[in-house]
Amino acid sequence: MKNNLFIIIISVCFVGLVGCMDFGDDFLEKPPSVDITKDTIFSKLEYAERFLWDAYKTLPYGMPTNWGEGLIMGGDILASITDINQSDIPWAAGKTTYYNGAYQPSFENAAYWAKGTKYNFTKLKYAWKGIRTSYIFIENIGSVPDADINTKKQLIAEARMIIAVHYTDMFRHLGGVPWLTHAYDVNEDTHKERLTSLATTDSIVAIIDKAIPDLPWVVNDPSNWEGRFTQAAALGLKARVLLFSASPLFNSNAPYLAGEASDAKLTWHGGENPELWQKAADTSHELIENVESKGGYGLVYSGNPRQDFQDAYFKRGNGEVLISSRIMYKPTNYNDPNYLPFQLIGWYGIGGPTYNYVEMFPMDNGKPITDPESGYDPENPLANRDPRLRETVLVDGDYYLGRTAEMWVGGIDRPTPDAANCATGFGWRKFGLDRTDATSGTAPTQWPYLRLAEVYLTYAEAANEVNNGPTPEAYRCINMVRNRVGLGDLPTGLSKEAFREAVLVERACEFGYEEVRWFDIIRWKKEEVFKKDITGLNIYRDPETGAKTYEVFDMPPRYWKTNFSPKWYLSAFAPNEIDKGYGLIQNPGWE
Repeated sequence: MKNNLFIIIISVCFVGLVGCMDFGDDFLEKPPSVDITKDTIFSKLEYAERFLWDAYKTLPYGMPTNWGEGLIMGGDILASITDINQSDIPWAAGKTTYYNGAYQPSFENAAYWAKGTKYNFTKLKYAWKGIRTSYIFIENIGSVPDADINTKKQLIAEARMIIAVHYTDMFRHLGGVPWLTHAYDVNEDTHKERLTSLATTDSIVAIIDKAIPDLPWVVNDPSNWEGRFTQAAALGLKARVLLFSASPLFNSNAPYLAGEASDAKLTWHGGENPELWQKAADTSHELIENVESKGGYGLVYSGNPRQDFQDAYFKRGNGEVLISSRIMYKPTNYNDPNYLPFQLIGWYGIGGPTYNYVEMFPMDNGKPITDPESGYDPENPLANRDPRLRETVLVDGDYYLGRTAEMWVGGIDRPTPDAANCATGFGWRKFGLDRTDATSGTAPTQWPYLRLAEVYLTYAEAANEVNNGPTPEAYRCINMVRNRVGLGDLPTGLSKEAFREAVLVERACEFGYEEVRWFDIIRWKKEEVFKKDITGLNIYRDPETGAKTYEVFDMPPRYWKTNFSPKWYLSAFAPNEIDKGYGLIQNPGWE
């Protein structure tokens, strides 16, 4: 089959190689034009590196970045289709595609702005551009005359990691996927069937393993090069892939849903293999041991829980973010039209943290609010909670804009019950902070694609599964993350199931709005989460006494509450791609 999805960045500028690249006006002291060739690009290390940096630009960014092709989910976020967030954007995917159950495979055929979906295999995501650009780089860097062999090896390893990141995201959204081994040109037969889910896992792991020896442990000259791939980043990504692959979505005695794709083992490994949990545990612990012996990385910790947690995801060069993606250095202001996230946070209703989510955060003594000894007061339900709550969610009574947040109905920050950005009774604080130029609007941007905290929790979870219950080291690793925010240790003696749930709650509290919750829900096939009532919290304040009362209310029910099917765990492939006839099999339930 010729000219299918893999030939996606053909351009009139130098036979399709540079048309999508942004070298800037100083490249060869003139703008890119038709006389820029592959030989030109790879004639000098500086030019070749710019080509690779363009591949770096394609790395996944978890929030809509602009009104063009960066408008993922039609302007929504992945968290909006989980239990932690309720979107209020009338045109975006939460309301138009998922809450009403309207999603169908044909939506994947549509333009990015017409039918927002969470992962468009051919249109919205930059995966294929990043993969092809990286392969072009790998195949041509050897001809660069002014680069030594070690420099070339490192750059090739970085290109391999870009490929691995993109395939990791594809795998998590779609299961087994077609696998490219080189940069296809327009004359090649690009017929590619899907690999099995296990073969996709193995292929991602193999390309990471091939990259690791040629990557540095830490970035040299971080003031200039922080954000490039390292050995620690590679091990962290490998641990993430292995954990996802070891989880019951794929690693089970039965597929999550019958179908041709399940029969072909594209969305199921074909059985349960405990060794996959062991691989996830071994890889994550290898990284933890290296970090704790070699240094160079660590959880952000200064003794100030709120600031440490904020710095852990927000601050560049913090030693905790292992993989980050950037689309610019920093916006010019909070309303910069070239950087969309702050506009969506501040204006349009993208962030409505649910009361379901708020209830996940324990008390500041580390005990869940359901524990009768926690000190939780239903008459004052937001008091004395996990410090991460107020750094993730804008909560009534917290400091905000140099004053106290007024999230009660009729207050400054929630003037009406259905006011945009707080219709659940809460606002989105993470990333937006105080929603000002001073706090976030002119700060250096990054997307924390993978943090070291996740690796500690990956080990805790995998070790629990391997050993049929938590080990002392599993406890130590989860407690490392809890102790950073002053919660203290988990109680010992937990069962395998109780410890697993504690890890999943910890991941929800730690990584809210970092594209972790959705994948945790689907990999554990948590159908009950899709069926739960989504709730908000109305706060009423007596104008005379200032006394507040609290009322939990239900948000409009989502389609999934009464019509859920496991088919929703993975996205569909676009029908027009399947219709090309090169063997792409549709995911179960979407046939």
